[in-house]
Amino acid sequence: MTVVQLIENNAALLLTKPERTVVVADLHLGFEDEFRAKGIMIPPQSHRIVESLADLCAKERAERVIILGDLKHQFLGASTLEWKTIPRLLKQLKETVSDIMVIPGNHDGGLRKMLGGVATILPAKGYLVEDEGVGLTHGHVRPHESLLRSRIIVTGHMHPVIRLGSDEGSTRLRVWLKMRGDRRLLFQKLIGGKTGRLRGTIQLLIMPSFNVMLAGRSVTELDYRSPGGGPLLRSGVFGFDEADVITLEGVCLGKLGWLRESMHG
Repeated sequence: MTVVQLIENNAALLLTKPERTVVVADLHLGFEDEFRAKGIMIPPQSHRIVESLADLCAKERAERVIILGDLKHQFLGASTLEWKTIPRLLKQLKETVSDIMVIPGNHDGGLRKMLGGVATILPAKGYLVEDEGVGLTHGHVRPHESLLRSRIIVTGHMHPVIRLGSDEGSTRLRVWLKMRGDRRLLFQKLIGGKTGRLRGTIQLLIMPSFNVMLAGRSVTELDYRSPGGGPLLRSGVFGFDEADVITLEGVCLGKLGWLRESMHG
């Protein structure tokens, strides 16, 4: 049975085969430009995000990094800040790891031209780590058929958080969502045709955003009809109420359905 190792206190996971690999999602480098355009003047943060990732890779003795989409922030094209800083920051990251691999997300238009040879650009439909039986994708497009044959699919895109407290004094904590679904039904919904010997369940693990400042909607407000959920979630195969909600510390808060009832009555 494949075991995906969540790195404690980090929005990241570790794969050990065929080489030690740190996996993260949703860095959204260059997001500061959007904040400033709205009149929110924050100090530069993108270099801090990459430095944090480099420190994590050094601590985990990682040989490579795989980024599950939304490396950059601007949706259409790229900002001047992104063109100027992202290649430089990734070159600095390569001083710690030998390879950087990026699965393009919905914010990553023009990424190949921007990065040149600094990083390996993988197909948007995903990448299968065969040694671990893990399929990796951003989550905004239909995954490649090979990922549906893996033991577990890992995505980003949703930026899952849980909101704790009252409206007047609430806080948002980044969380992982772990779901299960029927493999054969998922194949029929997304691919169609003969399912062959497909059977059993497949796990879906949704990563929290590595960028701490870009939290998403609370998981208690999500279901398979939620906007921006992507084909995997829209398939309706994965049961939201039975999803495990896990903190960055690795604590399972319980099933999403129970948390929804507890918080909203």
